[in-house]
Amino acid sequence: MEKYLEMISAGLYRFVNGQLMIEDVYAEEICKQFGTPVYVYSANHIKNQIRKLYNSFKKSHPLICYSMKANGNTKVLELIKKQGCGLDIVSQGELFKATKLGFSPKKIVFAGVGKTEQEIAAGLKCGIYLFTVESVEELKTIDKIANRLKKLANVTLRINLDVDVDTHHYTKTGRIETKFGMPQEQVSFILASRYDLKHVRIKGLQFHLGSNIKNSAPYLSALKKLKNFLRRVDFCPSVIDIGGGFGIPYKDEEIESVQQFGSKISDCFVENFPGVSMVIEPGRFIVGNAGVLLTKVIYKKQTNVKNFLIVDAGMNDLIRPALYNSYHEILPVLKKDGKFLKFDVVGPVCETGDFLGKERVFPDTIDSGDYLAVMGAGAYGFSMSSNYNGRLRPAEVMICGKTAILCRKREKMSDLWKYEC
Repeated sequence: MEKYLEMISAGLYRFVNGQLMIEDVYAEEICKQFGTPVYVYSANHIKNQIRKLYNSFKKSHPLICYSMKANGNTKVLELIKKQGCGLDIVSQGELFKATKLGFSPKKIVFAGVGKTEQEIAAGLKCGIYLFTVESVEELKTIDKIANRLKKLANVTLRINLDVDVDTHHYTKTGRIETKFGMPQEQVSFILASRYDLKHVRIKGLQFHLGSNIKNSAPYLSALKKLKNFLRRVDFCPSVIDIGGGFGIPYKDEEIESVQQFGSKISDCFVENFPGVSMVIEPGRFIVGNAGVLLTKVIYKKQTNVKNFLIVDAGMNDLIRPALYNSYHEILPVLKKDGKFLKFDVVGPVCETGDFLGKERVFPDTIDSGDYLAVMGAGAYGFSMSSNYNGRLRPAEVMICGKTAILCRKREKMSDLWKYEC
């Protein structure tokens, strides 16, 4: 347990006298002050992760565009902006929030396979750095709208290099059968006819391989494939965006260090693409292990075949285990003695798939009213939450040293029908 905490946080999560601390605040105090379930983020973990990225990729000096979909909390975004990062966005809603918070449009890349005309126009009016183009039809639409607005649209073409990665099937984005990107021959055709587009400037190429990739090998393979592709076409990119997907440990497991990860990719990039600007789009790496979901045991239920801890957080709060069968370490907020038994940690939602963890070991003295910490919940936790079963989305809290700041209020019952007519 302690080894895992040290691996993910360098002391920002730790047990002191048997009590879990997040930075310098006891987790139990957070539960009592703000209620449960509650998302808690470590500000210093976020800053440390960004610092690690800058240091490990220093040879290639990338523009870091944080992937906003991972966690769009305002306080989280403000903290990330202060570290000099831009944003990777995928909707007009994210664009408006980014501009409201003062992110420079020159550090915003707009991705996504289904940008509407309204979203494209909004991006052009804001003067964003780049659109990531996913199809020929999208490119034509951008050219048309830029013409209407008398703008010049800067774009990268998302190329599908058909690189496989060891991650969940749903989060693989670099295989040829997925909806993402364009095959090499299609990108080659666009580049050959690029001068026909009067209101689009193709600045470079982009690829994205998937999510939670835990070693650099797929990126090195993709960069070599991209180099071979560029040898066959008449095009010199000024920008190459290698996407995100940099993995994090969700348990005590072997994973390539970020120092090796960034250094290997940077060396390969600088060697093969001298003078070209790099963009990276990390999301999970920055916020994943910065977040904890604190929850309270409602009931301990024991049957002839299973032991259950029924908690007040469910799949509507954290859907990753139900959706991807993802593993999240689950720790007691207060250590207890006792005989260790296996429990399924499940929520109150009316679905058999409503679980946070299966076959987890806890002392038999654990009981209703005890608190648990679901680790690694900072990315795709709250951002994928819902009101399923008429449940209220939880509060969000940020910890910085000894200070706990409420950064999103818990929803109220009236919020459930606020927008209904």
